Amino acid sequence: MKRILGMTAAIAGVLALSSAASAAIVVFDVSGAGGTTWSRSTDTNAAIPGPPTFGGTCTPGMESPAAPAGAGNDCFRYSLQPGSSITVDITGSAVTMIGGTLLIDTSLTPTPLVFGTINLATVLSVDIAGGATGVLSGDSILWTTAANIAAAGPDDTITCSGPNCGLISMPDGVTIPFEPIFSAISNTSGVTAYNLGQWDLNPAHDAIVASTNIITRWSNVVELGNRRSSVITLGAGLGNPVPEPGVAALVLLGLGALALRSRKA
Repeated sequence: MKRILGMTAAIAGVLALSSAASAAIVVFDVSGAGGTTWSRSTDTNAAIPGPPTFGGTCTPGMESPAAPAGAGNDCFRYSLQPGSSITVDITGSAVTMIGGTLLIDTSLTPTPLVFGTINLATVLSVDIAGGATGVLSGDSILWTTAANIAAAGPDDTITCSGPNCGLISMPDGVTIPFEPIFSAISNTSGVTAYNLGQWDLNPAHDAIVASTNIITRWSNVVELGNRRSSVITLGAGLGNPVPEPGVAALVLLGLGALALRSRKA
């Protein structure tokens, strides 16, 4: 019996050492080609590949019927700025978010709207909180909980330049806080947490080669078939994660608004 107990303890010790040995803090660089922001727009410039407009077809999963019935499938897209990174702990198959920062700066190539008479430059720093958990399966991380993000602060800004800035109630050439003006002029709502979905890694597990769409903003137009207004992809895009936390609540909200409208009619 003592021999069996001793062998059990030894095996437990080996497993513990093996688990500790497989633990790793990984910092993923998601700047440049490693991360892209996509913002859907019906403006004609959104269909023009960049530079300078950086438009084109949206990443898969953002499709919508063409305007005016829908929102179309053209997006302005920008790479995440140098310094954008996400840190995770991978211990065996268990994955835990340590935190991250995503940097967006379009000041050198502002988004052109209304035939270039409105140019919007945004400077954003998105802080991702720690705590989200996931599972490493082969070369993929499957996230099981969402990651909270910090709300836009005073250092997150937007600047309009051009003769028609007054059309969106913004001063020409004056930098102002990003919120609440962006939500107002875009008729969208920002999320408070990221559904991280699935990340496909390289064989060394030190780089993200593809991810599902990380939804960052939802359209407030409840009639749209696809309300995903802005997303981030890490590496190549894999479409939308299934299921998406919060989508059921959004559907119920939309149905409630439609019912209220019918009652008033």
